[in-house]
Amino acid sequence: MSSEVFQIVQKLNPRSLEIQLILQCAPLIAGLKTSNLLKVNSENEKDVFNLFHDSDISCYPMIRYNKKTIFFLYRKDMLSAHIVGRESRKLLRSMGYGNDDYMSLIVKVGSKYQTFASGESEFPHELGLLLGYPCEDVRGFMEDHGRHALVTGYWKVYDKPEEKIRIFESYEKAKELQVRLVSVGMTLPMIMKHFEKGFPHDPISE
Repeated sequence: MSSEVFQIVQKLNPRSLEIQLILQCAPLIAGLKTSNLLKVNSENEKDVFNLFHDSDISCYPMIRYNKKTIFFLYRKDMLSAHIVGRESRKLLRSMGYGNDDYMSLIVKVGSKYQTFASGESEFPHELGLLLGYPCEDVRGFMEDHGRHALVTGYWKVYDKPEEKIRIFESYEKAKELQVRLVSVGMTLPMIMKHFEKGFPHDPISE
């Protein structure tokens, strides 16, 4: 995030739900990413559902602990397409899964994530697949135990670093643009509508 956009965030309310959604989930909101995790105070659960009620983004409260809720936010079509891919299925079978549909997979991985958050099990690496990470990077992370990544950004990269860097740059561009749009009075539902038609213009740089 550029220093200019960071200053904009600070002048707004960085703890507000809409700003937190942008900071944590901008690539998903822009339609660039399959899914994202969103951590909020549990008292804000209803607000999250209300914000995405008329959108293409679905909400699943994956885990709850210490008065916090971690939502799994996702686009159904993109997630379903990613999960049924040949490499994804191969990797999931190696982790003990069958031909689960995306909702069954979300529930199963969510249960494992909950036990991990409670300190009762190891981290479920299949969560990376649900988050739309490329199979080669999920596999590389597992085999390398998270070490020696070629690039570290929105996830740890173990193959095709130049391609992934371009993806990360597009994610950052989406985040900065959404912050700018909020700063001129646009609400999150308005921003999502604009991104459905493609990247909107930057209202500050024009």
